[in-house]
Amino acid sequence: MLIEKGNIDIMIDSHIHLSDKRYNQNFPFVKRVNETYTIEYGNRDQLILLAKEAGVTCCIEPAIDVDSNRLLLNLAAKYPGFVYPAVGNHPTRCIQSHIRDFRRVKEFASNKNVIAIGETGLDYHYERKEQHRIRQKIWFRWQIGLADKLRLPLILHIRMAHDDAIKILRKNRAKLHGGVCHCFVGDASVARIYTEELGLCLGIGGSLLMRPKISEPLCEAVKETPAKYLLLETDGPFVKPMRPENIIRKKWEKARNTSLILPSVANRIAELKNLPVEDVLRITEENTKRVFSLGQV
Repeated sequence: MLIEKGNIDIMIDSHIHLSDKRYNQNFPFVKRVNETYTIEYGNRDQLILLAKEAGVTCCIEPAIDVDSNRLLLNLAAKYPGFVYPAVGNHPTRCIQSHIRDFRRVKEFASNKNVIAIGETGLDYHYERKEQHRIRQKIWFRWQIGLADKLRLPLILHIRMAHDDAIKILRKNRAKLHGGVCHCFVGDASVARIYTEELGLCLGIGGSLLMRPKISEPLCEAVKETPAKYLLLETDGPFVKPMRPENIIRKKWEKARNTSLILPSVANRIAELKNLPVEDVLRITEENTKRVFSLGQV
């Protein structure tokens, strides 16, 4: 069963970067229409309005690099109750950070509107020097400690580094206050560790809608993972679904991902778990509110 326009006020985008420069000025973006996608043009404010009209009640924006924290906090102040900020330093960016950046992230995290720490974690996708991985681990452990002091959940970015990340999380189990392994693409066995053992949720987005070579392990993980551990996300402007035949490659590559693809993600989860899509929407919304204490903000 597909989500119809009448079903509104039911979706939360648990991970999007709306303050990213790719949403500056006028830009092409992906919009879901019926069972396929189109490319439209607009600015950030128009995109947020479209998301609200489509039934997105709010979204969570995590940091990328240290400077991005200020941008996302400003955007959250402009859209209170719709953009919720998470503060941190991404694993691929922390390798370029300085000592003073620990203090800066801590200062950003003192903002009363911050609901989580992240993105943080480990990313071994690109070739790294050993000292880069060491620095990632230092920042990861430090941000776990910061989240513990503030009693906040974590937004994790783990890419091709599950073994090391899980070791660190297990050693710091007592410091965890929930959170999400965002843009999860692992298999069912890895999913069980994050969820049933560590009590974390999985962020499910455009990767579920990619070609089978990428999405098959994730599909199995979604099938086997209890729905209470699943969150909807987009990671916009990144992680678009598989390109539809009606859109040329160059145009698709230039388009930004948006919260407007969330119905497609929810529908695919519903198919995999043999659930009504309304249940998927309700459960993922409840999960997101619970993990990030949104009803208490």
